[in-house]
Amino acid sequence: MLHMIVATHGPETCPGAVPALREKMVQGMQKMDQVMGAQGVTAQGGWVNMPAHQIFMLVDAPNAHVVNKVVMELGLMDWNTVIVNAVIPLQEAVSTAAQR
Repeated sequence: MLHMIVATHGPETCPGAVPALREKMVQGMQKMDQVMGAQGVTAQGGWVNMPAHQIFMLVDAPNAHVVNKVVMELGLMDWNTVIVNAVIPLQEAVSTAAQR
């Protein structure tokens, strides 16, 4: 099941500007594969909108609960407000709508 993680922070909590948070972010990214693997989560891609202070990560996971566990273990919620959205590919949504 696909989930889009949207993590938003402000300039005052931006790892690009706050050295302590930068170090925390680097530590989290270094263990991301291990933490995700332990929960059965695989990253599909990641993007950043730097001026908006937003991080987007698409992951494949059994459910949103394990995605939340990954977010907490990586410490993403320490400087972000994190929203986890269950998503499907656009073409799948179009096909589903066409069948109605």
